Amino acid sequence: MQQQVDLGKSVLKGVSRSFYLTIRLLPRLMREPVSLGYLLARASDTIADTEQVPAGLREACLAKFTPALKDKEVREELIELIRTSFIEYQTNDKERLLLERLDDVFHWYDCIIEWAWDAIAVVLDHICKGQMHDIRHFAVNRHASLEDAKALETYCYQVAGSVGEFWSEVGYQSNHRFSRMERALLDEAGGEYGIGLQLVNILRDLPEDYANGRCYLPVANAGDKEEIMRAAREWRQKARTYIESGFTYARSIRQWRSRVATVLPAMIAKETLDLLDRASWEDLERGVKVDRATVKRCLRQALFY
Repeated sequence: MQQQVDLGKSVLKGVSRSFYLTIRLLPRLMREPVSLGYLLARASDTIADTEQVPAGLREACLAKFTPALKDKEVREELIELIRTSFIEYQTNDKERLLLERLDDVFHWYDCIIEWAWDAIAVVLDHICKGQMHDIRHFAVNRHASLEDAKALETYCYQVAGSVGEFWSEVGYQSNHRFSRMERALLDEAGGEYGIGLQLVNILRDLPEDYANGRCYLPVANAGDKEEIMRAAREWRQKARTYIESGFTYARSIRQWRSRVATVLPAMIAKETLDLLDRASWEDLERGVKVDRATVKRCLRQALFY
């Protein structure tokens, strides 16, 4: 138990940024599986993004990630690969600490309630498949952009939309009266909500991805900044539509703490999209992020949602 508390404070807070606030708002029974799921997903994301490591090795490690949850031999192989091939390249101290403590995170997984084993394994499988496809598409096959809207939305579903469905599963396992909405409709809204949040991340990070030779938006010429910005206008509108599903999802939740935690990211995402609507390419390069005053305002609004 002390180790879990330590991971939550020393590791989770460091790598989760604003999402840490969302996790703290959750009811106790939801907090542990969501916290653990986030740490595991963030670890796989760090593996996927360590571009100093050959793409084939990153893909191989991600292929081991979900099996390592339940297969101790695979887990040992993965931990050793990470120790020898990934940790030394981490310039972010918080992400380095996460990889150094990954074996402890896996041990936390061993101790959680049984229903959460499968829920976390399912969502990690989706996330890792999306990350592996990302590596193959951009790093191995050297494509400059995703081929079409379906490819982008599929990727966003794998790495984030599936998290919306995971959120529903955790909610219902923690409280059988979690939502007023029919479960299938709730899962659909949660999936769309996650897609919207991932689109906001992509739209905010366009210059960083451009500098790395990739564009997640489906454009004909990924080297044309003006074309990327035109495509971004269209995808910001789509992101708004998906984020509205997050508000719909949140309104259906009966328990107050769960509702506040669920709606807060949607409110922050909506504010971010407003900033992106006004941002130039140079603004994006400097970084577009809602300020603390806006986050506090969103929190106050969420408390009475």
